[in-house]
Amino acid sequence: MTALGTIGKYELRRQIGRGAMGVVYEGFDTVIERRVALKLLRTDVFAAELLPDVRARFKREAHSAGRLSHPSIVTIFDYGEHDGNPYIVMDLMEGEELSRSMESGARMALPQVVRFMEQLLSALTYAHEAGVVHRDLKPSNVFVLRDGTIKIVDFGLARIETSQLTETGAVLGTPAYMSPEQFLGLPVDARSDLFSVGVICYQMLTGDRPFTGSPTTIMQKVLRQDPVEPSVLNPTLSAAWDDLIKRALAKKPDDRLQSARQFAEYVRLVFEGKPLPGAGPRADATVVIDATVRMAPPRSGRSKLPLIALGSAAVAAVMVGAAAWFYRPAPPPVAVSKPVAEPAKVAEETPKPKPVEKKAVKVEKPAPKPVPKKAPVAEARIEPPPPPALAKVEPAPPKPAAATPPPPKPAPAQPVAQLPVRGKVVSLDRNWGFLVVEPPQPAALKIGDRLYAHLADGRRVALVVRRISGNLVSAVPEGQKISDDMLGASVSLQ
Repeated sequence: MTALGTIGKYELRRQIGRGAMGVVYEGFDTVIERRVALKLLRTDVFAAELLPDVRARFKREAHSAGRLSHPSIVTIFDYGEHDGNPYIVMDLMEGEELSRSMESGARMALPQVVRFMEQLLSALTYAHEAGVVHRDLKPSNVFVLRDGTIKIVDFGLARIETSQLTETGAVLGTPAYMSPEQFLGLPVDARSDLFSVGVICYQMLTGDRPFTGSPTTIMQKVLRQDPVEPSVLNPTLSAAWDDLIKRALAKKPDDRLQSARQFAEYVRLVFEGKPLPGAGPRADATVVIDATVRMAPPRSGRSKLPLIALGSAAVAAVMVGAAAWFYRPAPPPVAVSKPVAEPAKVAEETPKPKPVEKKAVKVEKPAPKPVPKKAPVAEARIEPPPPPALAKVEPAPPKPAAATPPPPKPAPAQPVAQLPVRGKVVSLDRNWGFLVVEPPQPAALKIGDRLYAHLADGRRVALVVRRISGNLVSAVPEGQKISDDMLGASVSLQ
């Protein structure tokens, strides 16, 4: 086999892989005489300002995995530098990445899923108890050997509990498998790895990822939406698998499975058809109980029949009353309002003719007493007109339709249009207390900057930027809680 050169005591024989950070070679340790895998950092593909951070991550991988010794975690033998380029020497593995077998979208057989999950969770139990959190678990970082065993690789983003190698609030990882707390830049612990394992398990069971789309869309789904239940995509799964995945993908870490050991125990219980601790009664059992209660008691049928009859009669009476109320009130209010207004007009007009009648009475002064008799006669003659007026006014209901005062409502929109709309609050995240904003000039913003939301009622609320992702910003209102009237508010820099 032709050698590609040597790095230290290692003879490079062939290239077996290439990634964003480095190249992997099959090497040969000339001292111990064994085959190894040598991962060499590609310093030429990174900008000068990014190189220090990349070198630190590369060294962190050796530091994190080097302190771990488990059958399902890749073994690190050595770390060094060659011409200024760092390299890691690790166990040579023959097989392929788990992502290769999941690219087609085919579902895995359930026994195979359980076998992979038990190995993966066993390795995480060991790593977490040693104080190492991986923080970037995904199918491409799980290597499947030819004998069916797996090994976790790439601890480049790992956080060691007793070191300061990583920033607490750094947002690192692969979006489709990141936990909510990673998206929000919050401190992460072992439960963040369990969320990532839940996503991998979901994909093995269904052939689909629970959260898909652009990075921004995935972030919104991870923070706010629950995925489709696995049994909907794979009808062969029981409802217990839905419950298990729901616990693994809980938005808040406190609602999630609390350890890799617990996760492994629950996988075994579900696979064996046993109920999970704390799980409620199964839906099918409830249906059977309901059927028994309804069909078993013929003895109580006599006592229930009168109640059912009374209930049906009451419902029918309510429906009839509602129908009568619905159909009768429409014309009467128009008819009543119109005639009431018209008699008022008549009453207003009557005082005008009265003086005329008085004049006429004055002319007939010889008979003063008959005048009061004529007045009631006149009143009796005035009373009959209202009934015909009612009959004539009834055809006038179309007038309410013609009265259209509502259209002038566009007036309130004028103050909103006058605001300088440069950005907008697109959604509210009540779980975490954030406003998701499309800000003006997102590239010019940084964590801790202030934006100002202009509400429809004229209020101006200061917002503090806590998270920046692409063209979206997560911000919190300064000195107050989020409220519904903040949704849709325009946002400016001042």
